Amino acid sequence: MGNSSEQLQDKVPIARFDLGSLPAEDRYSIWKESISVIFDVEREVETGSAPFAATLTTCHLGSMLLADTASVGQCFQRKSPLIARDGLDHCIIQVYQYGTTRGRWGERHSTVQPGDVFLLDLTQPLDSCASDFRNLTLMLPRDLLAPHLGAPERLHGRSLPRDSACGRLLSQHIATLWEVATTLSSDEAQCIARGLVHLIGAYFGAGRVEEDRPETGAVLLETVRRHIGNHLGDPRLTPESLAAYFRVSRSYLYSLFQPLGGITRYIQQQRLRRAFLELTRPASRPRRVSEIAYRVGYRNEAHFSRSFRRAFGMSPSEARFIGRQAVRYTARGHDQPIDRSYERWVRELNAPDF
Repeated sequence: MGNSSEQLQDKVPIARFDLGSLPAEDRYSIWKESISVIFDVEREVETGSAPFAATLTTCHLGSMLLADTASVGQCFQRKSPLIARDGLDHCIIQVYQYGTTRGRWGERHSTVQPGDVFLLDLTQPLDSCASDFRNLTLMLPRDLLAPHLGAPERLHGRSLPRDSACGRLLSQHIATLWEVATTLSSDEAQCIARGLVHLIGAYFGAGRVEEDRPETGAVLLETVRRHIGNHLGDPRLTPESLAAYFRVSRSYLYSLFQPLGGITRYIQQQRLRRAFLELTRPASRPRRVSEIAYRVGYRNEAHFSRSFRRAFGMSPSEARFIGRQAVRYTARGHDQPIDRSYERWVRELNAPDF
């Protein structure tokens, strides 16, 4: 099957990333670069081991992404530098069809078996190693899930066992969704997405004791986060102004944002992430870097450029160049294109417009 990105009429978009037709010596480097939109990866290669192989097919369901990934074993990491650089504010629900993964998810250590359903918060660190595997991954923005689950960061690395009722039901639901995903219309995908977040909230919330239900704080956290997202261009957006606006103490506001790295850091991350998205959008090419900096709350272009480079390891102009590159890439010395549309989908998932 050739690699392609398909969108027929109002059907959900599909991106197919397949390294199988590329020279063996190119595959891992292309995979490592591409998957870095979510994870840093490392692979131990033993003498006589088979060539690297990986496929990733992603369906864009509007407010969430659903991907089928198969690959040889490797280690996946999200450490502080990557978390700061990419600013992803998504959660992942993952089910392994075969293979296992073991690792540390924040403060939790566990081994995930085929059929287990586990939740990851991409704002939290992880360090794991997987055997040869195939899994289904549902990626959804935090603000879509949080109203149904309280604070997702408290569940980072938590699993629903395959032999539990909730685990079996949710695993089967995700598998069935994958079976029908390519036949869905955009409207059907949105309807299913709304229902699915209710199920995830119900199943992962089952059995929580009362003191582990921070609904009041979670509601305020999401309200403040939406307010921040709607006012990033206001240079007066500070912890002090937010505390006064929402009539809470600064210490309480700081405690709410502590799992996200602190409120000051959160505001800066959101401003820089919005700027990155704006710089890489083709429609924004006529805008000067200084204009984009101003629109996300920076009043000093030099300060913005320094902060941007620290966060992303590149200048704003270099980020703009990335946005000009075609989505389809060709491997070195080979004319087979590689569809990397899913990378843009991950970055833009639920990203607000200016």
